[in-house]
Amino acid sequence: MTIKKYLDKLPDLTGQEILITGGTSGIGLAIVQHLLYKGASVVILARNLTKAEVVKVSLLHDYPNASISIIEYDQSKEEIITKAVQEINIKHSKFDAIILNAGIFASKNSAYQYGEMGLTIKTNYYGLYLFCKQLLADNHYAHRFIFQGSLVAGLPMKANSSLSEKNISSWQQYVIAKSGVAALFYHWCTNYQGPSSFYLVEPGITSTDIIRDFNVVIRFLGKWFLKIFPNSNQKAALTALLSLTEKTANRSFIIPRGLFAFSGYPKIVPFPKKRRKEYLYQMLLEEEKSLE
Repeated sequence: MTIKKYLDKLPDLTGQEILITGGTSGIGLAIVQHLLYKGASVVILARNLTKAEVVKVSLLHDYPNASISIIEYDQSKEEIITKAVQEINIKHSKFDAIILNAGIFASKNSAYQYGEMGLTIKTNYYGLYLFCKQLLADNHYAHRFIFQGSLVAGLPMKANSSLSEKNISSWQQYVIAKSGVAALFYHWCTNYQGPSSFYLVEPGITSTDIIRDFNVVIRFLGKWFLKIFPNSNQKAALTALLSLTEKTANRSFIIPRGLFAFSGYPKIVPFPKKRRKEYLYQMLLEEEKSLE
């Protein structure tokens, strides 16, 4: 089956408004292209507005009748998160779904000031939490919250007493952050009482732009691994598209069907108990309290 044939089997999205973070490159851009192909209106939440405008022009060349809007959004900065939520509530309050795709891989020492979390954890986990929390509190329409997870959430982590410990390596920060995304998904699936629904999708392994920030060894191994298990951004984006269909139930966990979920077309599977990691959510609340 080709990617186009798979997309053609999915329901049309005309009339739906889909928001996406991290939609100007890599898997996020592929998701945007699929959304436009299916007829959706797209709102791209982007950190780099100049780059987002260039991407928008390119997309409109391919989809001249498309509806594409841009909102400034930086998941590492609380004031911009709040501003983005306010703009969403004013201009796009009845959006149908938001695909939470933004993420980074920063160096170990990337932090704002003493006592704060490393940049990877603060952006990928804490910032995501603040953004969703504000949206859920301030907007009472029904939306689909689609979390972009990762295979690394299933990897073991070193024990840490807090999210801001100084001995957390770059890689462990990334594992904690992605495990935290799964913990957020599980928390809201379990505790949220309201009209919105929640989905966790994983793209498998692909040549996502984030690999450029890994250390030399991981980049080298990653390039060889991708030659063995090829999974294009276009195919990796399909798990997010499946989460948008009416037949996909609330609380669905969607992964590629290939060997070890490295690649392949999407399938819905039970959410593993080992991914719940509720202690990570409690650590997040403790961190939030200490930063107040």
